[in-house]
Amino acid sequence: MSLEIRVDTPAGERRFGPGDLPLALGAGADCALRVPGAVGSAPIAQVSDLDGRPLLQPAPGARLVLNGNPVDAARWLTDGDVIGTDTARIECAIADGQWHFRVAQTQDEYQTLPPEIEAAPAEDEPVITAVARQRRDTVTGRTDEPSPQRRWRYAVWAALGILLAVALFLFTAQAIRLDVEPVAAEIQIAGGLVKVPFGGRYLLWPGEYRVLLSAEGYAKQVEDIRVLRGPSQEFRFEMTKLPGRIVVLTGPGVPAEVSVDGAPAGTAPTDEIELVAGPHALRVVAERYLPLETSVEVEGLGRRQEVTVTLEPAWADVRVTTTPPEAEVFVGEDVLGVTPGTIELLAGTHELVIRRDGYTPWRQQLTVEPGQQIELPAIELAVADGILTVRSQPAGAAVSINNRYRGTTPVDAELKPGASYNVIVSKAGYTTVTRRVNMPDRQPKTLKLTLEPVLGEVRIVGMPADATVLVDGRSVGQGQQTLTLPARAHDILVRKAGFADFRAQVTPKPGLPQLVEVRMLTEAQAVLARTPRKITTGQGAKLVLVDPGQFRMGAPRREQGRRANETEREVRLTRRFYIATKEVTNSEYRAFSAQHTSGAETFRELSIGDHPAVMLSWADAVAYCNWLSAQDGLPPAYVALGGAFRLADPATNGYRLPTEAEWAWAARHNAGAETLKYPWGPRMPPTSGAGNFADRSAKGVLTNVLKNYNDGFPVTSPVGQFRASVLGLHDLGGNAAEWMHDLYSVNTRTSGVTTDPLGADKGQYHVIRGSSWRHASISELRWSFRDFGDRGRLDVGFRLARWVDADGAEN
Repeated sequence: MSLEIRVDTPAGERRFGPGDLPLALGAGADCALRVPGAVGSAPIAQVSDLDGRPLLQPAPGARLVLNGNPVDAARWLTDGDVIGTDTARIECAIADGQWHFRVAQTQDEYQTLPPEIEAAPAEDEPVITAVARQRRDTVTGRTDEPSPQRRWRYAVWAALGILLAVALFLFTAQAIRLDVEPVAAEIQIAGGLVKVPFGGRYLLWPGEYRVLLSAEGYAKQVEDIRVLRGPSQEFRFEMTKLPGRIVVLTGPGVPAEVSVDGAPAGTAPTDEIELVAGPHALRVVAERYLPLETSVEVEGLGRRQEVTVTLEPAWADVRVTTTPPEAEVFVGEDVLGVTPGTIELLAGTHELVIRRDGYTPWRQQLTVEPGQQIELPAIELAVADGILTVRSQPAGAAVSINNRYRGTTPVDAELKPGASYNVIVSKAGYTTVTRRVNMPDRQPKTLKLTLEPVLGEVRIVGMPADATVLVDGRSVGQGQQTLTLPARAHDILVRKAGFADFRAQVTPKPGLPQLVEVRMLTEAQAVLARTPRKITTGQGAKLVLVDPGQFRMGAPRREQGRRANETEREVRLTRRFYIATKEVTNSEYRAFSAQHTSGAETFRELSIGDHPAVMLSWADAVAYCNWLSAQDGLPPAYVALGGAFRLADPATNGYRLPTEAEWAWAARHNAGAETLKYPWGPRMPPTSGAGNFADRSAKGVLTNVLKNYNDGFPVTSPVGQFRASVLGLHDLGGNAAEWMHDLYSVNTRTSGVTTDPLGADKGQYHVIRGSSWRHASISELRWSFRDFGDRGRLDVGFRLARWVDADGAEN
């Protein structure tokens, strides 16, 4: 914004711009704010610009007032202020981009006015005429201007006065030194009338000053200093570098997700990531490549840096040849190539399927590691029997042939020729169709069927007349409805402005009308009922709501199997939270870290997709939580500080690990009945189906096992395989033990109530709770059993938790 300055004096109007600042105030001819009658020619104050505002700075010893109050230090000027001297007043009008100063005298020192004449003089009286006042020498009576000798004398006295003023300044000023990093920074000092640079230092009168620092590539900086009488002072300032921008280059055609210091930051190679100057931890994850972790030193200064990384492939090269050739190679539904050829197979265990029309599919489980070069023995494909293709409208119908389930339509079934087959096609809400199909030879056949819907009546009542009704997302009208719908599950939505949406699901039944009674709540009423009891992650994992409460955590001194770290204490939880019904599986974790094997090198079963992800550190579990939060549009629960993860402050509702207190509260929940000692009840041994513990099936793997218990799984089992708790939680006891959020410590406080504990402030180890497939002793199988660790184990996994939003709604 340009600045216009206008000064009105008795001599006329003058205009100034930003380049004329500061404006001196005094009687001297070079003073912009010239004050008639002021003593001496030196300025008595100055007006400067600081941050776009006028600043009045009086000279030492100046007699100056502002709005009637004496002024001896710098003051901001605002609209309507009045500056006063002995002989004048200056009115200030301050607005955006315009400063107006109006100077007026307060006494008449320079005017000699003629006397007032009341009447004309008589003809014989002399006429008196006013003449201009002249200087007259009282001795000679001469009125001439000063002689050259006198002017020279005046000049000498003026020079002596200036030398005296300089000497006075040097005698009263203080020397200061300003050391600024970077040394090339531009330094401006605001405040005071005189600022003299002197040999790398500044001479300033004692007082308060503002130092303005600027340098290319650095953030502008303002520092306040106080200059004191006494020894020379030194002030050191280090300017802050502007953030830098990095671009991560991963190679042609290799997009990757980039995380910085544990938080998602952008996509390589398209995004420029802005980072503060200094070291940062970098993690690069690309599909089909091994994650790369490295560090980068960001130069900052607003500059752009290119960081080139080399990603290692996460696949093995597998050479496949068949007789006959030109067979397709499948993994799941994906075609990876045609024989003969080399396919890229991601690390892990896969079922390889080779198909060719007219031949029986060839199948084999194959476990590969990144970078392997594998050549399979030549594969001889067998001539297939007849192929029956079953298709239906609508698709997705279940197909059984001779009472053997073959999948959902469309289905290709291999059948022996020379026989007839009974084909049954069924789908919820549609009539089941049965057909008899003859397969006389190996020629393929196709069976196409149209399924007729089975209809039922649904009445929707109780809503306002102008409420809109939607069925499976499609509007069917307003007000009460009687609908005829296929006999399968339908989603009902009733919507009206000012009310919370009503949702329900109904399955029509032929001949038995269904009734949906709508109860609509206002927005205020809905706030109380908004929190869902269950939520689902983007990966399909379910979490249930747990209400807070107070309980006794730990184990009594006399409890059999009690350990020294299980001191009893009273704990109060005040925040509602969600906790996952099952532990995070290998399949879920591999969406984040594709190469993770869960220790399959030791026991192959550990890496099965629906088994819990194990052999991962606490930091690995937390990194997954932050990744999943980003996938689901939630703020991260953890931030990286000093090379370690900490809960964000303020806390967010992103996914995290449960606290030890939350886990214990959820585990011990028994619908108001007595507190249980073990996951299955009050005493040993475990009851049938209680969980996956060290049992007879693990005898070849473990030394200490439960001799009279058999869960059928020597190591981990599929999550949710055993019965759930009252809250619907699986595997809190057994299968995999679980990482907690808390740093491990031994509690010594036995009195009072601890509210919402989060664990120790510092430490090496984190808490592990719950028994696992390795545990068989009385001590380990109890709910109160506490363990700890600082690295991954074959029997330690984790489950998700998150807090509910402040308004009680899941975001």
